[in-house]
Amino acid sequence: MKEYRVKIKLLGILLIVLTWNCAGNKYRQMASSNPNKLLSIKDSLLQSSSKTHIVHSIALAHKILGDSAIQEGNYEKAKDHFTKALKFSPNDSLYIYNQLMAEGHLLQKSGKKDKLWSSIQAYNKAATIFEKAGAPYYYIGNSYLKIGDKDFDLIIESYEKALSLELSTDLREQVTQARDHVSMREKKLKDFWK
Repeated sequence: MKEYRVKIKLLGILLIVLTWNCAGNKYRQMASSNPNKLLSIKDSLLQSSSKTHIVHSIALAHKILGDSAIQEGNYEKAKDHFTKALKFSPNDSLYIYNQLMAEGHLLQKSGKKDKLWSSIQAYNKAATIFEKAGAPYYYIGNSYLKIGDKDFDLIIESYEKALSLELSTDLREQVTQARDHVSMREKKLKDFWK
Protein backbone atom coordinates (compact mmCIF):
# COMPACT_ATOMS: atom_id res chain seq x y z
CA MET A 1 0.00 0.00 0.00
CA LYS A 2 2.85 2.39 0.84
CA GLU A 3 4.47 1.63 -2.52
CA TYR A 4 1.21 2.44 -4.26
CA ARG A 5 1.02 5.88 -2.54
CA VAL A 6 4.61 6.65 -3.52
CA LYS A 7 3.85 5.75 -7.13
CA ILE A 8 0.71 7.92 -7.11
CA LYS A 9 2.69 10.87 -5.67
CA LEU A 10 5.43 10.41 -8.27
CA LEU A 11 2.83 10.23 -11.02
CA GLY A 12 1.21 13.43 -9.71
CA ILE A 13 4.54 15.23 -9.61
CA LEU A 14 5.32 14.03 -13.13
CA LEU A 15 1.96 15.34 -14.40
CA ILE A 16 2.55 18.72 -12.77
CA VAL A 17 6.03 18.99 -14.29
CA LEU A 18 4.80 17.95 -17.73
CA THR A 19 1.88 20.38 -17.61
CA TRP A 20 4.11 23.24 -16.47
CA ASN A 21 6.74 22.39 -19.09
CA CYS A 22 4.19 22.14 -21.92
CA ALA A 23 2.66 25.51 -20.99
CA GLY A 24 6.14 27.02 -20.90
CA ASN A 25 6.94 25.59 -24.32
CA LYS A 26 3.63 26.88 -25.69
CA TYR A 27 4.38 30.48 -24.72
CA ARG A 28 8.02 30.20 -25.76
CA GLN A 29 6.90 28.92 -29.17
CA MET A 30 4.38 31.76 -29.44
CA ALA A 31 7.11 34.27 -28.54
CA SER A 32 9.23 32.91 -31.39
CA SER A 33 6.56 32.39 -34.04
CA ASN A 34 4.15 35.23 -33.28
CA PRO A 35 5.62 37.66 -30.73
CA ASN A 36 2.97 40.33 -31.38
CA LYS A 37 0.20 37.88 -30.52
CA LEU A 38 1.89 36.93 -27.26
CA LEU A 39 2.37 40.59 -26.34
CA SER A 40 -1.29 41.30 -27.15
CA ILE A 41 -2.34 38.87 -24.39
CA LYS A 42 0.54 39.76 -22.05
CA ASP A 43 -1.61 41.59 -19.48
CA SER A 44 -4.10 38.76 -19.09
CA LEU A 45 -1.30 36.20 -18.86
CA LEU A 46 0.42 38.20 -16.14
CA GLN A 47 -2.86 38.67 -14.22
CA SER A 48 -3.63 34.97 -14.25
CA SER A 49 -0.16 34.08 -13.07
CA SER A 50 3.30 35.48 -13.22
CA LYS A 51 5.00 32.17 -13.76
CA THR A 52 8.64 32.39 -14.68
CA HIS A 53 8.09 30.79 -18.10
CA ILE A 54 5.47 33.40 -19.02
CA VAL A 55 7.74 36.27 -17.96
CA HIS A 56 10.68 34.83 -19.92
CA SER A 57 8.45 34.27 -22.95
CA ILE A 58 7.27 37.89 -22.87
CA ALA A 59 10.89 39.07 -22.62
CA LEU A 60 11.79 36.79 -25.54
CA ALA A 61 8.94 38.24 -27.62
CA HIS A 62 10.28 41.75 -27.00
CA LYS A 63 13.80 40.58 -27.90
CA ILE A 64 12.60 39.07 -31.18
CA LEU A 65 10.69 42.23 -32.10
CA GLY A 66 13.73 44.30 -31.11
CA ASP A 67 15.98 42.21 -33.35
CA SER A 68 13.51 42.69 -36.20
CA ALA A 69 13.44 46.46 -35.63
CA ILE A 70 17.27 46.55 -35.71
CA GLN A 71 17.21 44.77 -39.07
CA GLU A 72 14.72 47.37 -40.35
CA GLY A 73 16.88 50.24 -39.07
CA ASN A 74 14.18 51.33 -36.62
CA TYR A 75 16.51 51.83 -33.66
CA GLU A 76 14.02 53.70 -31.51
CA LYS A 77 11.56 50.82 -31.71
CA ALA A 78 14.38 48.33 -31.10
CA LYS A 79 15.59 50.19 -28.03
CA ASP A 80 12.02 50.30 -26.71
CA HIS A 81 11.59 46.52 -27.12
CA PHE A 82 14.94 45.71 -25.51
CA THR A 83 14.14 48.06 -22.63
CA LYS A 84 10.81 46.28 -22.14
CA ALA A 85 12.55 42.89 -22.30
CA LEU A 86 14.85 44.10 -19.51
CA LYS A 87 11.83 44.91 -17.33
CA PHE A 88 10.92 41.24 -17.42
CA SER A 89 14.45 39.88 -17.30
CA PRO A 90 16.65 42.64 -15.83
CA ASN A 91 19.85 40.62 -15.54
CA ASP A 92 19.87 39.10 -19.01
CA SER A 93 23.19 40.14 -20.52
CA LEU A 94 21.98 39.65 -24.11
CA TYR A 95 19.06 42.04 -23.56
CA ILE A 96 21.39 44.59 -21.95
CA TYR A 97 23.85 44.26 -24.86
CA ASN A 98 21.10 44.62 -27.47
CA GLN A 99 19.59 47.63 -25.68
CA LEU A 100 22.99 49.36 -25.59
CA MET A 101 23.66 48.58 -29.26
CA ALA A 102 20.22 49.95 -30.26
CA GLU A 103 20.88 53.06 -28.17
CA GLY A 104 24.27 53.48 -29.85
CA HIS A 105 22.73 53.10 -33.31
CA LEU A 106 20.02 55.64 -32.47
CA LEU A 107 22.57 58.16 -31.22
CA GLN A 108 24.90 57.55 -34.16
CA LYS A 109 22.09 57.96 -36.65
CA SER A 110 21.49 61.54 -35.44
CA GLY A 111 24.93 62.55 -36.73
CA LYS A 112 25.24 65.25 -34.05
CA LYS A 113 28.71 65.46 -32.53
CA ASP A 114 27.59 65.22 -28.88
CA LYS A 115 25.36 62.26 -29.68
CA LEU A 116 28.19 60.58 -31.59
CA TRP A 117 30.32 60.74 -28.44
CA SER A 118 27.40 59.27 -26.49
CA SER A 119 27.08 56.49 -29.08
CA ILE A 120 30.75 55.62 -28.52
CA GLN A 121 30.01 55.34 -24.80
CA ALA A 122 27.00 53.08 -25.43
CA TYR A 123 29.05 50.84 -27.75
CA ASN A 124 31.88 50.70 -25.20
CA LYS A 125 29.43 49.55 -22.52
CA ALA A 126 28.10 46.89 -24.90
CA ALA A 127 31.67 45.75 -25.60
CA THR A 128 32.24 45.16 -21.88
CA ILE A 129 29.24 42.84 -21.72
CA PHE A 130 30.36 40.55 -24.55
CA GLU A 131 34.11 40.97 -24.68
CA LYS A 132 34.49 38.73 -27.73
CA ALA A 133 31.96 40.65 -29.84
CA GLY A 134 33.52 42.73 -32.58
CA ALA A 135 30.38 44.61 -33.65
CA PRO A 136 30.61 47.36 -30.99
CA TYR A 137 34.12 48.24 -32.16
CA TYR A 138 33.00 48.50 -35.78
CA TYR A 139 30.31 50.97 -34.78
CA ILE A 140 32.76 52.85 -32.55
CA GLY A 141 34.96 53.27 -35.63
CA ASN A 142 31.97 54.49 -37.62
CA SER A 143 31.17 57.04 -34.91
CA TYR A 144 34.76 58.31 -34.92
CA LEU A 145 34.53 58.55 -38.70
CA LYS A 146 31.38 60.68 -38.46
CA ILE A 147 32.93 62.93 -35.79
CA GLY A 148 35.87 63.73 -38.01
CA ASP A 149 37.13 61.71 -40.93
CA LYS A 150 40.76 62.71 -40.41
CA ASP A 151 41.47 60.95 -37.09
CA PHE A 152 42.58 57.83 -38.89
CA ASP A 153 44.35 56.20 -35.94
CA LEU A 154 41.20 55.90 -33.79
CA ILE A 155 39.06 54.81 -36.71
CA ILE A 156 41.46 52.15 -38.00
CA GLU A 157 42.26 50.95 -34.47
CA SER A 158 38.54 50.41 -33.84
CA TYR A 159 38.11 48.51 -37.11
CA GLU A 160 41.20 46.37 -36.39
CA LYS A 161 39.87 45.55 -32.93
CA ALA A 162 36.54 44.54 -34.48
CA LEU A 163 38.31 42.26 -36.96
CA SER A 164 40.28 40.60 -34.15
CA LEU A 165 37.04 39.55 -32.44
CA GLU A 166 33.89 37.62 -33.37
CA LEU A 167 31.88 38.98 -36.30
CA SER A 168 29.29 37.54 -38.63
CA THR A 169 30.60 36.89 -42.14
CA ASP A 170 28.64 39.84 -43.57
CA LEU A 171 29.77 42.23 -40.85
CA ARG A 172 33.39 41.06 -41.17
CA GLU A 173 33.23 41.95 -44.85
CA GLN A 174 31.77 45.40 -44.06
CA VAL A 175 34.45 46.08 -41.45
CA THR A 176 37.22 44.99 -43.82
CA GLN A 177 35.89 47.25 -46.57
CA ALA A 178 35.51 50.18 -44.16
CA ARG A 179 39.06 49.69 -42.81
CA ASP A 180 40.52 49.43 -46.31
CA HIS A 181 38.64 52.52 -47.44
CA VAL A 182 39.84 54.59 -44.46
CA SER A 183 43.41 53.26 -44.87
CA MET A 184 43.36 54.27 -48.53
CA ARG A 185 42.11 57.78 -47.63
CA GLU A 186 44.83 58.09 -44.98
CA LYS A 187 47.49 57.10 -47.54
CA LYS A 188 46.15 59.59 -50.11
CA LEU A 189 46.22 62.39 -47.53
CA LYS A 190 49.78 61.54 -46.49
CA ASP A 191 50.90 61.29 -50.12
CA PHE A 192 49.28 64.66 -50.87
CA TRP A 193 51.34 66.39 -48.16
CA LYS A 194 54.67 64.82 -49.18
